[in-house]
Amino acid sequence: MSFVSEIDMGKYLLVERGSPELFRGSKEADILFLGQDPTIVSPRHIPVVLDLNNSSGQLSKYIFGKICKTLSLSRRRVLAWNLVNRYFVKKPRDLADDLRVEPYLSDQYSQLNGNKNDWKTVRFLYHYFMEFGKEELEYVVSKYQPCILISLGEPVFRVLRYAYALPQNITIPENLADFCCDRIFEIKIGSNTLVWLALPHEPTGDRNPHYQKVLSEKLPVVASLNEIAESSILQAVGSPSC
Repeated sequence: MSFVSEIDMGKYLLVERGSPELFRGSKEADILFLGQDPTIVSPRHIPVVLDLNNSSGQLSKYIFGKICKTLSLSRRRVLAWNLVNRYFVKKPRDLADDLRVEPYLSDQYSQLNGNKNDWKTVRFLYHYFMEFGKEELEYVVSKYQPCILISLGEPVFRVLRYAYALPQNITIPENLADFCCDRIFEIKIGSNTLVWLALPHEPTGDRNPHYQKVLSEKLPVVASLNEIAESSILQAVGSPSC
């Protein structure tokens, strides 16, 4: 089923603003940070994904000062990209209500209905990702060959799970907040297999007590990513429950 035939994708995009450029350190990439979309970062245009060329920005402090520090990883070995690297006219969560009047509520995507709280946002992003974001992500991964993926935010986590059909041996019911569990997965993106951990999006973690708790519980798991990536573990590991 073609998404384009169901929704005029252009009406939700600010095409004239272009897209942020890939953030790439000066060394061979070890890790890829995957954000949601640039609209969620700032209403202004930013030249680089996640605004990571801005050393004083919240995301730079979070990624380089907290996550990379935990991994003992130089920013020179970091890549950053977005699930959908396009500006929307509004943040996706504010556009999701438009889907009530759009004629694409088909059985093909009915599996997405079970998401708690933000399932409409996930559906919205899922369609854009499948239309062009997936191909772009697979190109980035194929070209730069990172071995670790850290996705930022619950919507990104859920879209990736659906798009790449992760194994069904995940023990937590789909309608629960499995995002909050300290699980590490392997995910195959194109022909490349990466070790994957989902983390909250910053600065949400500082504002929201729930995500702050999730982040504090997941940070110790971050330190194990290098070892797990090197040993090529082919199964999910970590706590089976939240």
